[in-house]
Amino acid sequence: MTGDSFGQWLIATGAGVFFLLGALHLRMTIADLKQPKKFAPANQDLLPQLMETRIAMRKDVKNFWLSYLGFHFSHSVGVIFYALAVAYCGLVRPDILADMIVRVAIVGFGASYVLMARAFWFIIPLAGSAIGVTLIAVGMATLY
Repeated sequence: MTGDSFGQWLIATGAGVFFLLGALHLRMTIADLKQPKKFAPANQDLLPQLMETRIAMRKDVKNFWLSYLGFHFSHSVGVIFYALAVAYCGLVRPDILADMIVRVAIVGFGASYVLMARAFWFIIPLAGSAIGVTLIAVGMATLY
């Protein structure tokens, strides 16, 4: 295995971690449309209130719960898109990664998930994001 293919493999593996996180998040969000469980409040008495109120910003929003699930859908799709774009660059078009701005943007975006996980989420997305962005960064370092 050459250094280039090893670096590409590391980038793809790191992207795969992000893809897995995004896909699992999407799966839980879809499940919560039918039976709120994963992203529902621990205090189940609050769920009906979330379904009966709207966010203050807009009057045409259906309810707070659906707005909240909409955020989770968009977050999942964003993580999956990031993973696919990084995997494409790593496996199909590694020449794109010769551009330092592209490399910094990719690693910076992945690192932002680490920071968000640390500040707002829990250990699984924190560990997964840290592992994923580290693999991506190391893979890029071996390419250029």
